Amino acid sequence: MRLPPRSSIAFWGLLACLAAITLARVDLRSRPSMATANADPVEDAGAVIVPLAESPPGIVEVADVPPPEPEPSPSIRYHIADTLGRDGSIYLTLKSHDVAELEIAQLGQALADVFDAKRDTRPGDVVTMVLDSARSVIRFEYTPAREPERPVLLVREGGSFQASRRVIELSKRVWAIEVTIEDNLSNAIAAAGEGDALTDFVVDYVFGSVIDFHREPRKGDRLGLVFERLYMGDRFIRYGNVLLARYEGKVAEELGVYYEDPMGQSQYYDAEGQSLERMFMLKPMQFRRISSRFNRKRFHPVLKRNLPHLGTDYAAAPGTDIWATAKGHVTVAGWNGSYGKMVEVEHPNGYRTRYAHLSRILVRKGQRVDKRKLVGQVGSTGRATGPHLHYELIHNDKQIDPATVNRGDDAPILAAAYRDAFEHNKRYFTRLLDDSRRAPPAAIADAAHRRPAALTTP
Repeated sequence: MRLPPRSSIAFWGLLACLAAITLARVDLRSRPSMATANADPVEDAGAVIVPLAESPPGIVEVADVPPPEPEPSPSIRYHIADTLGRDGSIYLTLKSHDVAELEIAQLGQALADVFDAKRDTRPGDVVTMVLDSARSVIRFEYTPAREPERPVLLVREGGSFQASRRVIELSKRVWAIEVTIEDNLSNAIAAAGEGDALTDFVVDYVFGSVIDFHREPRKGDRLGLVFERLYMGDRFIRYGNVLLARYEGKVAEELGVYYEDPMGQSQYYDAEGQSLERMFMLKPMQFRRISSRFNRKRFHPVLKRNLPHLGTDYAAAPGTDIWATAKGHVTVAGWNGSYGKMVEVEHPNGYRTRYAHLSRILVRKGQRVDKRKLVGQVGSTGRATGPHLHYELIHNDKQIDPATVNRGDDAPILAAAYRDAFEHNKRYFTRLLDDSRRAPPAAIADAAHRRPAALTTP
C-alpha cells in the first residue's frame, strides 16, 4: 500500500486510527473470559472452548466420576464351597472367608453335638456355606470324604444353630473278579481295576489270621472274589463286605465265606464251616514292606554287632495306624528306654504283644482292647534309625516268631442250626465266581441282584 506524505493531514489521521486499534486488541487479550476464568490453560492455540450449560440451583455436575456403589442389602447372600487341604480345618476354612471369631465359636459348639471335628476331619472333606452380607453363617454343611452319605448340617434359627446329621442310603452292587498273581496281590487286584482298600480287606479281615501274604504267595496263584460295591447314585463310594474269597496257591489254599447268623454275628468260615478267625492276627498294621524279621543272630545297624532281633520291624510312613493283634488289656503305655514310646498288651494264655518306637500312643494303661483296636501310630522314638514299628510277640516270658503264632490253633465251628443257610450261601456265591470266568463283571453284578430272597446275606 502506498502511504500519503508525512506532511499531509491524511497521514497523521491514518496513524491515529492504527494506534487506537492496537490498544483495543491489547485490552481485550488482558481481560479473562467468563467461560475460561476458572479453566486450565489450553496448550493448543487452535482449540475451541464451548461453555457448559448452567445447572439448576443446588445440583453440582462432576464429569467422568461414577456414582457410589449402593450399600449391600441384608438379603444378599454368598454361596461358598471349599475343600479341606492337607493342613486344613473347619476353623481355618471359616476364618479364610471372614467369619467372625464369635460366630465360629457358636458354630463349633453346635457342631460338637453331632460331629467330632478334632478326630474326624480329613483332607478332601467338603464345606459348603451360605453367608449373609455381614458374613454371618446362615447355613453350613460338612461332607466327610470317607462318609459322604452322612453329611453334617447346621442351620441358623434365630440367634443359634440347629445341628443334625443326615443318613443317605447307599445302594449295593455285587461284583465278581478272579486275578492271577504275577508279583504281589496288590498289583494283581489293581490290574483288575480295583483299589488297595479291597486288597487290605482281603489280607486283614478275611485271611488275616491264616495266610501270610508276605511269605506264602507265589507267581501263578489265583484269587477269586465276590464282593459288594457301595454307590450313591452312580458314584462309587467304597467297598462293602467281601462275600466270598477263594485263594488257590502253591503254598496256601483257603476259602472264606461271609455268613451273618440270625443274631447278627458275622464271621468268615472255610468250606467246612470252621471260622477263619484265630487268637492273633498275623500283622499289626497295613504295610508294604518288612524291614527286619525275627532273627536271633541279626547284625544290629546302630550298635554294629550281632544282637538278637526278637521281633518284626514294619517299615511305614510316620502316623500310620497300628492295631492290637488280639484282645487283652494294656499293661504299658508310655516311654520305655530304647523302645521309645511303647504299648504292651497282655492276652490270655500267657501271651503279650509289644508295639515300639511309636509317635503317638492311643490307649492308656489298664484299658481293655479288642482285636484290631488302634493302640498307636508309627514313629521313630527311642533307638530307631527311621520310622517303623517294632512288634514283639511274647509267650510265657519268651519272645517267639509272630509268623508261627496261630499254627495248630483250633477254631470254632458254625452251629449246626445255621449250616443249611451257610451252605446255600456258599454254593450261590461260588457259582457267581465261576460264572465270572465266562461273562463280564457287569453281568455278574446284575445277576446278583436277582438272588433268592431267602438267601441269608448281609
